[in-house]
Amino acid sequence: MPEDENHRSENKDFYSPSNKQSESSDITGILDERIQNLREAIAEIDAALEHRKILNISFLEQIEREAEEVKRHLNKLNEPWATGFYPEVEFLRHSFHKSLTSRAKESRAERLKYWENGINLVKEKRKFLDELKELLAAKKRLKA
Repeated sequence: MPEDENHRSENKDFYSPSNKQSESSDITGILDERIQNLREAIAEIDAALEHRKILNISFLEQIEREAEEVKRHLNKLNEPWATGFYPEVEFLRHSFHKSLTSRAKESRAERLKYWENGINLVKEKRKFLDELKELLAAKKRLKA
């Protein structure tokens, strides 16, 4: 029977008000840490969105510069009806047109990739914000 008394004594300590306060502060500490981590993750997503926007602008500007350079070269070629047909010139003309088409395709691909990246980051941010709201509500209930 002495074992039962020890067990009861341990249970009394476990359910004592001071132990409940300790558990509550432990849980609050864990919640605070998770809340802080979520806030940092949200800030990182915001920074990633801004960085991706800057990269998008940079990529599109580079593609546009390359396209303008190709257009300048293309405009330097004489029209075939003005000078006659030269296979080498037509090969260059065709290559420049392919290059312009390629630049346009790259531009569209970059715009699409930027949009997809943005959507994915916003979805992730929304999940973090929802979790943050839930944790803040749980913390508020614990303190009440």
